[in-house]
Amino acid sequence: MTATEWLVLGAGLVLLFASAPWHLGGLLLIKRIKPSGGDNGFLAILLTFWSLMLLHLSEIAIAAGMYWLVMLAPDAGTITHATGSEMAALLYFSGVTFATLGFTSQHAEGPIRMLVMLEALGGFMLITWSATFVYSIWSERFRSPDDGGESG
Repeated sequence: MTATEWLVLGAGLVLLFASAPWHLGGLLLIKRIKPSGGDNGFLAILLTFWSLMLLHLSEIAIAAGMYWLVMLAPDAGTITHATGSEMAALLYFSGVTFATLGFTSQHAEGPIRMLVMLEALGGFMLITWSATFVYSIWSERFRSPDDGGESG
């Protein structure tokens, strides 16, 4: 592997490893700010959903910034067929990569593909983690009366 390929791989690993504590911190904050008790079950679910949306958007923006940084390196590769401003194109590409494993008209060429692969892996893992979190909040708020919780 070339030095640039190692750089891109390292950037991807930094992104992947840094996303876990960022996401965990977001989940802990969401758990703290959501309403608890009483008749706030649906509000708790909605606030959890909206907060997760903002958390995922922040993760997409961080990855877009990483693409921008990596593309500053010579021979790191490019994202093709980008339209509009560079940052808007990178945000779009990052969002599609994060949420759908990269199925878009844009594609990566060169070593930057390793960063794309690692963002896709991280996005899949974070979305799954978030879905599990929403399920746990739902279960916590709307247990059946037989379970000793609230009914929904």
